[in-house]
Amino acid sequence: MKPIASFLAVTAMVLSAPALAGDDPVYQPAPAWVDAAQLPVDRTGPPILLYDDQRRIETGRLWTYADRAIRIDNPQILSAVGTIVATWLPDKGDLIVHRVSIVRGGEDIDVLAQGPKFDVLRRERQLEQRTIDGARTATLAVPGLRVGDILRVAYSVTSSDQALKQQVQAVAPIPSAPFDAKVGRVRISWPQNAAIKWQADGLPAPQPLVRNGFASLELKVPLAERPDMPEDAPMRYRMPAMLQAGTFANWAEVSRVMSPLFATRGTIAPGSALAAEVARIVREQTGALPRAVAALRLVQDQVSYLANGMAGGNYIPQTPAETWEKRFGDCKAKSLLLLSMLREMGIEGEPAVVSSTMGDALPGLLPMPAVFDHVIVHSVIDGTDFWLDGTSSGASLVAAANVPDFHFALPLRDGGADLLTIAQRPEGAFDRIGKVTFDHRAGLDVPALYDGEWTLTGPAAAPFRAMIGQASQKTTDELLQNYVNATLGDNRLVDGSIAFVPETNSVRISARGLMTSAWQWERGRASRGFTLPSAGFEFHPDRSRPAWHDIPVAMPGPFADKVSLTVLLLDGAAPYVIEGPATLDQEIAHVRLHRVAALVGSRLTIEDSAGWPGGEIAVTDIAGERARAARLGSTELKLRAPSGIPRSYEAKGAADRKRFASIESAYQALIAKQPDQAAVFLQRAEFRSGTLDRAGALADLDKVIALDPGAETYISRSNLRLELGQLDRALADVTSAYELYPSLRTAEAKAGIL
Repeated sequence: MKPIASFLAVTAMVLSAPALAGDDPVYQPAPAWVDAAQLPVDRTGPPILLYDDQRRIETGRLWTYADRAIRIDNPQILSAVGTIVATWLPDKGDLIVHRVSIVRGGEDIDVLAQGPKFDVLRRERQLEQRTIDGARTATLAVPGLRVGDILRVAYSVTSSDQALKQQVQAVAPIPSAPFDAKVGRVRISWPQNAAIKWQADGLPAPQPLVRNGFASLELKVPLAERPDMPEDAPMRYRMPAMLQAGTFANWAEVSRVMSPLFATRGTIAPGSALAAEVARIVREQTGALPRAVAALRLVQDQVSYLANGMAGGNYIPQTPAETWEKRFGDCKAKSLLLLSMLREMGIEGEPAVVSSTMGDALPGLLPMPAVFDHVIVHSVIDGTDFWLDGTSSGASLVAAANVPDFHFALPLRDGGADLLTIAQRPEGAFDRIGKVTFDHRAGLDVPALYDGEWTLTGPAAAPFRAMIGQASQKTTDELLQNYVNATLGDNRLVDGSIAFVPETNSVRISARGLMTSAWQWERGRASRGFTLPSAGFEFHPDRSRPAWHDIPVAMPGPFADKVSLTVLLLDGAAPYVIEGPATLDQEIAHVRLHRVAALVGSRLTIEDSAGWPGGEIAVTDIAGERARAARLGSTELKLRAPSGIPRSYEAKGAADRKRFASIESAYQALIAKQPDQAAVFLQRAEFRSGTLDRAGALADLDKVIALDPGAETYISRSNLRLELGQLDRALADVTSAYELYPSLRTAEAKAGIL
């Protein structure tokens, strides 16, 4: 289904039953019902001189008429508007061109009368999102248009939808400042006796004017600039101004009209391949929920996503048999397939339409299908509501209970239904579970070894599952490296893997490597923080303006994250100290925070989780939750080392170097994987130099210069040779650096050696 955003364009397509339909533009005068606008006499001011948007609701059809005039003030505007572009859906109606003219001085030049016509392209605009709609795009490069002209274009798009049985709906955007136009209006009209409902969202209700048997609503635009809203305000407070009108009496009528599109009787033929899949699930699974999850997993995993909006497909789903045969379908097709399977297994279910972008605003909108952009399946199993989305991923017994952040759904029932609240609840499973060990036993100021494993479920696993078995080892390593970088920080991956776990429909990521030390030193003592799910939690919504006092807070989510950390530490003369809350068990603003940190000798363990269920914080609860968050204070956790911890530059002899053996081994593994990677040798040289293994560092710098000579590397080797008393060789290196990149720094280094 198409989102309401598609109805907010100049050529808005509004829904009804078949009428005119053409693959090429029609050239006709404007229809008689259009109240023709005149260009303003005073043509100074904003470049947009005329913005005229008119709609006419007829029986089963909607006309959308647009008349625009813009003054070409400079070459940039000429480039931007010199080619006219109009889009329409041939299976639903026509593009009717009324006027293309150039006003130059006192002359009105009829461009179409001179012979130019629109070129028609069939161009799918959303192929990247696997969406096709059969739209046609007509373009015309206006001949002779020049700076100083006024370009005026008027055309109509008719629209009738095959699925809605003569019902019509219209949504017209109402431009607001900073948009500016000299003259502008938005107008909708309909037969006086037609049962039309209408509303202007966010505006004082205008009254229709009745004339010659037709009622019309008209608004002057642009409106004043919309008031600022806090970023965490629910969507219903941030809706753009729009004028809605339609023939649907209520939500129940929308439900009744759309329900037959999702009828399931006879959709799974006995003996068919699809019937065999249903029988297999019944045979392998016991109980309604396991069977429902198995059906959902089949629809998610074995049917790829492709939205086909052609031939009425905007609302009409393809049959389950067709979906299973083609192995692709959109939300409608996947939901109908899933619903058919559930009902075949005797499991209660119904289709439900939702909005993925403005769910909490739905009750305040005019009832019409255009406000929805997605279809899911609502099923009640053992008294619990399940919201099953065939276009999602990662179906499992624990993830199935998670509630999507749609706020409201409209069940499609033959008898009709009202909007149903989608009540949030804590997630039944964590989207991500991490187990990581940091090994600092070699020291706090040297690279640390890490060993991590992460289990991803539900949609969080989808990007990785798509790579398993498909990507090259190099691509997989890059994906692993990027994931660990984003999760732990800068590191060098020694080895790792990405594996699919079919039993739980999850992805397991394993990684082992070296990372830059996270310890910070101050006055001889080191401390480090940790990236934890609960760290950084805060709740202080800005409701400082009087106009914002009565606005609830929309919370992020749903999402839940858990991590288990083990930190192995270098022994010190005194104990390490935990700074920050070692334990947490709080629910603030619906967010569940939990932590247990324990330090036993030179081993720190941390269990930390945060669950964000989404939803809203009511106005009456904001102050209390804000106060609780303030009392909680910072959730950051730090570990402070005792003074006197051995530093890397204090290493003495082979005995002290034993504690660096694990780091040396990791570097050797990295070099074995990438023997021609100069950066790894350079990093090991820095490590060895910092731990006083100058001979080893010198060998590494020799290798770096052999692979990728550069001025900085020559200077580094020169400094190292100075420390070893090799003045002649140090001078040779700094001379090479100066020859590669003459600079004040290299000159000073050379002078110092001399």
